[in-house]
Amino acid sequence: MTGSSDQPRRGRALHPPLTDFPIAAYIFAAAFDVISAIGGPHRNWATQLWHAGTFVLAAGLILCLMTMLTGFFDLVRFPDSRPRVVRTVAAHVATMAAVFMIGSGDIAWRLAEYDSHASTPAGVLALTLVAAAGACVGAACGGTLVFRYGVGVTADVPGAAGTAQAQAPATGRAPARSPAAPERAARLAPERAARHRLRRIR
Repeated sequence: MTGSSDQPRRGRALHPPLTDFPIAAYIFAAAFDVISAIGGPHRNWATQLWHAGTFVLAAGLILCLMTMLTGFFDLVRFPDSRPRVVRTVAAHVATMAAVFMIGSGDIAWRLAEYDSHASTPAGVLALTLVAAAGACVGAACGGTLVFRYGVGVTADVPGAAGTAQAQAPATGRAPARSPAAPERAARLAPERAARHRLRRIR
């Protein structure tokens, strides 16, 4: 891994593998709530979706807490001082923290109204939709960090630059070309062209 310096840092980021589950939970909870609200209180399946959304969101919050803790640990392990990266990290952290707080309030409201409603209440639906939208925005910020800026994913493997440096002499200069190589290529070019014309004639 590479951080603010050019020195390689060994290890892997911990929280990226955990991010898929909370985001999926927020989105599925929002989908369940939308369908339950459309179905209304007189549909048995609407009640089941309202309850299912509660369980899915609770599981997503637990996984979100684990993801946030490992994310802060990765932030400490792999710092990056580039201004754009710092701004994107700040947006990512702030968005996901807000999503977690909104989701916590959503769960508290759900548990208070769990048995008194046969379908998803309008206020709970609004909170769930805001949490799902925030989760998507936070995921977009995280994807920008990974795929655009390469934060925490640059492997400690020699790349093209490392290979060129390995092939260069100890003085740090690039390997010099033989001065006779361009002249030899210039001499052979007419001969190759003539051979090509003879083959076409034959």
